[in-house]
Formats: sequence, structure tokens, C-alpha cells
Amino acid sequence: MPLHVGSLTLYDVEELSERLHVHEVTVRKLLRTGRLPGRKLAKRWYVSEDALKEFFLQPEPAGDDEEAEQDSEPAESQR
Repeated sequence: MPLHVGSLTLYDVEELSERLHVHEVTVRKLLRTGRLPGRKLAKRWYVSEDALKEFFLQPEPAGDDEEAEQDSEPAESQR
């Protein structure tokens, strides 16, 4: 469940992962690289609803589809 602070709605990594159907690792990578704006507080990342909207409204850089698919799929075991 999102965290509400006054008029601000915040989502943590787990919430975004569930809502967007991607791995938590993918969400953390987007936060670490700055592609998804967020703040770290007490060892937890938080993303505002406005930052999430901005992320989805910006044009997607070329070639990111393949990278996102690789991040969201589990790695195959080695033989």
C-alpha cells in the first residue's frame, strides 16, 4: 500500500515491483541509475506519484526494450 504524507503519495520498491509486474532488481536499477527519480530514506527507496508519472511520460531511449526484458526475466541455469 502506498505511503501518504500530506498530499504526497510515495511508493517503495516492493509496491512498484508488484504494480508494474517487474522484478525488484529492475526497479532498484532504474533508481540507482537515476532514470526513475526517487529518494532513499532509512535504507528504503521511495518514488513519488508525480515522479512515476513523469517517468512514463518521457520518451523511451532507443534500445531499452531489450535491456528491460533481460532484467525482468530470470537467468537460465548454467549446465
